[in-house]
Amino acid sequence: MRGSSNSMVHHYNYGIDELAFFDNGEINKPVVLLIHGFGEDYHIWKAQIDYLSQYYRVIAPNLPGVHCKPLALHHSQAPSIRMYVEVLHDLMHHLNIDQYFIVGHSMGGYIGLSFADYYVNHVQGLLLFHSTTYEDNEAKKTSRMKVAEFIQEWGVSKYLETATPNLFGDAFKKANPAAIQNVIDSGLGISPEAMIQFVFAMRNRKAMTHLLQQHTIPVWMIAGEADLAVTIQDSLEQIKLLPSSNSLVLKEVGHMGMLEATDLVNQFIKKMLVGDKDAL
Repeated sequence: MRGSSNSMVHHYNYGIDELAFFDNGEINKPVVLLIHGFGEDYHIWKAQIDYLSQYYRVIAPNLPGVHCKPLALHHSQAPSIRMYVEVLHDLMHHLNIDQYFIVGHSMGGYIGLSFADYYVNHVQGLLLFHSTTYEDNEAKKTSRMKVAEFIQEWGVSKYLETATPNLFGDAFKKANPAAIQNVIDSGLGISPEAMIQFVFAMRNRKAMTHLLQQHTIPVWMIAGEADLAVTIQDSLEQIKLLPSSNSLVLKEVGHMGMLEATDLVNQFIKKMLVGDKDAL
């Protein structure tokens, strides 16, 4: 595969520890930053890294706290999505990458939204992948508290074993138990402290729906019809605010389109990156 000689895992020191990241593809190509979701690590993107790095330079980091120490917070400081934005912004600066597209899965999409809202001059486009611009409603905030309490009491592995299968559509779940187990296994090294910090960062975030109606940074959405984490009703309401070609709705797919509908997802991301320009 072209450019895959650079596909080794690298490490970046964010102050209290080092996070691992993939850097794959050719240096002089457009750059895609892939941001994983809650309870995941960068392995979730393997199929996208392999495919997209034929055409682009792909950066796929673990978030701080994933197989490394969580961010150190002062006791008066509430966890925020913006904390993760700052670390990833510093990583891109460290790599001398000034312009990039962001693909964010679920919580990674929240990070992408905050990125696009704050670092307007760096983000060339944003794909919300099974994610939402809405803030948590009261019911969701309550459910976040229950997740934090569950992890505190039972641990990360019990949480992932319980929650992860529900992220997939029924047909995929029945046919691919090994793929689901892989996702669980890749999250097992995440500490309870990091997971709980993520939960509160998500719970504390504000709505970013205004980004769907601005014209500086293009935004795309991929939604799953069978997604229980981000409801299809919410996704369709937001898709209405986007240009008609900027969304993809996956039938019979849950929250994990990168695994459930790999080819469709890869082609959509590639199309999004090409845009109207004949870049390839």
